[in-house]
Amino acid sequence: MKAQEIVQRIDDGYEADRETRARQYIGASSVGHACDAMLAYSLRGFPNTEPDPRLKRIFALGHVIEDIVVADLKKRADVRVWEVDGMTGKQHTYEDMGGHVVCHTDGLVQLDDASDEVLILEIKSMNDASHGKFVSKGVKYSHPIYFAQLQFMMGLSGIERSFFIAYNKNNSGYHAEIVAFDPFEYAFLRERVRRVFDGEARKVSADDTDWRCRGCFKRGVCWGDQEVPKTCQTCRHAVPTGDGWWHCDHRDQPCEDVCEAWARFTPEDKT
Repeated sequence: MKAQEIVQRIDDGYEADRETRARQYIGASSVGHACDAMLAYSLRGFPNTEPDPRLKRIFALGHVIEDIVVADLKKRADVRVWEVDGMTGKQHTYEDMGGHVVCHTDGLVQLDDASDEVLILEIKSMNDASHGKFVSKGVKYSHPIYFAQLQFMMGLSGIERSFFIAYNKNNSGYHAEIVAFDPFEYAFLRERVRRVFDGEARKVSADDTDWRCRGCFKRGVCWGDQEVPKTCQTCRHAVPTGDGWWHCDHRDQPCEDVCEAWARFTPEDKT
């Protein structure tokens, strides 16, 4: 077997590892995305467009780097890190709207033994150009989506400061920033979520050539012909409720099963 054939078999293996189920909630990592329609598709559990093998490896590497950063914080920086909730053994999780809105943190951190303050911990890995922007501009202006994620996590958790640390994948350099809670930014994000809940979500672009659409994991269901499972949540008659359930406007009752009136949910077009 030729060397390049081995490489192709690796890629084929990644192609075979299909995601079984998309998340069915609005997550903190996506709430800063420019498109309300993307948030609506996430809330309703529409399937993602499968990333290519290279991108899957980038995601996997990000998880490895996250473990390295946590180890460095504990052993080298000698700070306290709780990467999982001691009660559940899983990520620290905060919810709203009965679980329709969820954030998972990379951990909680105590930076100073002299203070009892606990901060949200968020870890990112970046290429050199992206890392350089963070160093020169700060996360609010270099990576607005990450900044929104931090604000949403702080808003849901009630924790007023975050420790954001980025690992440079090109040279293994670190840069970190302490980010304070901004109630105005959080209110803006909450308003976006309200629009999605109230059925007012619109596409960010009039066609799929927009760069924000080309990189979106929902582009297959938004612009293409990707198959959509028939569930109550993917039906346009279903409305999310504040207690975490769904209500069928067609039958005026809680959603329990897919009925003959199922009609695919579609966000509003860009005005």
